[in-house]
Amino acid sequence: MLPFDFKLPTKIYFGVGRINEIGELLKPVGEKALIVTGKSSMRKFGILDRAVELLKKENIDSVAFEGIEPNPRHTTCDKAAAIARDNGCDFIVGLGGGSSMDAAKGIAITARTGISVWEYVYRGPDFTQRKVEEALPIVCIPTVAATGSEADSGGIISNWETREKTGIFGPPLFPSVSIVDPGLTVTCPEEYTLDGGVDIISHVIETYFTGTSEAYLQDRFSESIIKTVIRYLPRAVKDGADIEARSHLSWCSTLALSGLINSGRGGGYPLHALQHVVSAHYDISHGRGLALLLPALMDFTEPARPEKYVEMGKNIFGFRYGDEDIRQAAREAIDSMKGWLASIGRLLTFTELGIDDSKFEVMADDLERLYMRDRGHLVNPRPIDKAGALEIFRMSL
Repeated sequence: MLPFDFKLPTKIYFGVGRINEIGELLKPVGEKALIVTGKSSMRKFGILDRAVELLKKENIDSVAFEGIEPNPRHTTCDKAAAIARDNGCDFIVGLGGGSSMDAAKGIAITARTGISVWEYVYRGPDFTQRKVEEALPIVCIPTVAATGSEADSGGIISNWETREKTGIFGPPLFPSVSIVDPGLTVTCPEEYTLDGGVDIISHVIETYFTGTSEAYLQDRFSESIIKTVIRYLPRAVKDGADIEARSHLSWCSTLALSGLINSGRGGGYPLHALQHVVSAHYDISHGRGLALLLPALMDFTEPARPEKYVEMGKNIFGFRYGDEDIRQAAREAIDSMKGWLASIGRLLTFTELGIDDSKFEVMADDLERLYMRDRGHLVNPRPIDKAGALEIFRMSL
């Protein structure tokens, strides 16, 4: 196992009904909040109004910003930050899915510094990226079990004019408080619930495949989270009010990106990098893009590390191998993961999503500039250079 630091300054309050404690829990954070949400669902389901009223009872004022896109734009973050400054807000609340929480982090930077959030993202070797050194306090309240933004210090921001999508990272972006109330996820539509489940799995399966050191415990953590999602996601889809299923998914989401699962294993995140350049050009949800690309990435990578896919087959899908060739066994394991994706309607292709190959070259160029850095490839058992990225895109067509 590689050496690592595990730091999680976020105070996480988990449990059904914890939203009712929002006023008490946020008293130490600040006196006036900018509450950041998507465009309609938080008000439609009464969650926003409920949060505002509960804060008011504890003498915490708030201003609502209801306009975050599924892939949050830097211009939207800058606009919301100006509203926060103009209204004297001293902390930011991300209420909703990963987009609202990621946007809250970007807004917190610009509201504090007055500098556009786009100055803090990596835009290529010729750009001097600002370091995230200060931000307003951040609170995350997820209403979807998916991204795990409530437990990490990063966020993904898009520039829709340049079709770039990349990250902001830094210790000031750890939420001061996260309230994870599975009861808030019962209104999450089936499509978003499914995409969220794939997102959770993706967060723990990437370094499971790409890890550069022996990390037995971390691998078992990953397998447990994947098996839990496989068990409870169909239940949550069948009955959105199944609070036990929703609770398991919410806790998996929070743990997946908390740092606990992946630390000490090494490896890279090629699936996320590939997805980011796709959704920068085609405004598809994060989880759906991950589901689209995961099968091709597994097919591409398997020849370089078949034993890891055999491990997945044994420990996640319960295979009991005999005298099979290791490559054959690995293929069977990959087919099982594809079969599960098919069973939830997430074995996808570009064509099914209405996307052709006209931007593959551009997306591969973006990937090379934004994510390969000076290595010339993505970190993966079978390194992914520009030609490899094009191969994965074509395999997904």
